[in-house]
Amino acid sequence: MKSAAELEQGLDDFSSVLANDRGALEPTDDWYVANLHGEGAEDVIASLARAIRRTQGSQLYYFSGQRGTGKSTELRRLAVTLNAEPKTRAYVVDVLDYISDSHPIETIDLLLITALAFADRLKDIGTFGEDFLKDDGVFSRFGKWLQTDVEITGVNIGGIKTDFKKQQQSVVKRIREFDLARQEKVMAECREFVRDMAQAVRDRWQADKVVLMIDSLERLRGIGDAAAEMFDRVVKVFDGDSDQLRLPEMQVIYSVPPYLPYLSNIKQRVQLYMLASVRVCEPPAKARRQPRVAGLGAMERVVSKRFAAWPSLISRPALQCLMLASGGDLRQLLRRLLLEVLDQAYYALDRLPLAANDAIIATVLETQRVDFEGLVVQEEYPLLKSIGEKNSLDLPRRVDLPVAARFFDVRAVLNYRNGVEWLDLNPLLWPLIDGWQPPLAPVLPGALTTALTNDTDPVV
Repeated sequence: MKSAAELEQGLDDFSSVLANDRGALEPTDDWYVANLHGEGAEDVIASLARAIRRTQGSQLYYFSGQRGTGKSTELRRLAVTLNAEPKTRAYVVDVLDYISDSHPIETIDLLLITALAFADRLKDIGTFGEDFLKDDGVFSRFGKWLQTDVEITGVNIGGIKTDFKKQQQSVVKRIREFDLARQEKVMAECREFVRDMAQAVRDRWQADKVVLMIDSLERLRGIGDAAAEMFDRVVKVFDGDSDQLRLPEMQVIYSVPPYLPYLSNIKQRVQLYMLASVRVCEPPAKARRQPRVAGLGAMERVVSKRFAAWPSLISRPALQCLMLASGGDLRQLLRRLLLEVLDQAYYALDRLPLAANDAIIATVLETQRVDFEGLVVQEEYPLLKSIGEKNSLDLPRRVDLPVAARFFDVRAVLNYRNGVEWLDLNPLLWPLIDGWQPPLAPVLPGALTTALTNDTDPVV
């Protein structure tokens, strides 16, 4: 049996690991859990890699999933998989290295940032050595073009990230003021520079196929009154302007917000691959909201990779209780539920490992439930109840589109995949929404009088 000092140290160590998350993982990282989202046909990355392998020339893909599902980690796994293929080179770039997550995105911005990020990535990995900035090379020409045609000063290839992010507001304002013809010209030239960079990669590596993955676009969000505007911009860029986002002679993958495929028609034009939350519950058709052993086991492996000694602090039934409450959302489990439990357990060492019925577990779940219920308002209850009952999104009105988008953004609604895609409410909302009933329509006085006078029962 461990001493109080050992238990305190264990709680500190486990909490520190959870509080200092490493972010996106490489497949070689000791925290990485393989097959977290399923094997075979359930493995979205394997399916996407297969589509890329069998496709030649230019191709556009969208990759999506909610925050906390491990998209950035899985994109890095995809890059490793593709780079192991003969004559294939794949690169991942993070758009939030160049703009903030509240940036009011437009198509011209995205194409410019894509070109900037690709050039930066090639410089970072040292692919071209001293030839990178030779005067007649594509990268030198691109840098000069940024200063002359786009009028971005003070930005140099190899130091773009910091310089561009500092200037993003003034740069965006300037390019938005271009007339339509000039904007079209800038977008066309961005695509040409990306093509030339890809050709430089093919020449250097003797590659037939170049793949570029643009990560973190799903994290774009509007704040307050700007939320609806951001939704409109995202739909316009990725749905309305999808043809503009295709890059010549290369395959490109854009991460997109998880609400987009449910609220637009992009599946008809773009190949979409969705990464679901970990399936801790069985699919509705099999056993609605019942625990799924394989999903719980997968999440337990995630916890064990981070802190193998967790059984000395929390029992398996208690951990599974938190897993089910997370709905398979890794971030909710690790950074909210489990971390809060460990903080409170510090003052209850004599009860370790915590049992599932321990008051600490109940208190944390209740606190998190109340916080989560505060993310939704009563006028949204009918739509949430419909999603929970039908396990799908059936919008009665177009004006509800931004509302549904926000549900995905705050993770009030989670998406899953067990052969087919399905939705459910975050488990922390189950008590509120399941118990809610729409109010009865008021009976008008005239209707009440008519009902009484038509009563045929005898009056005693």
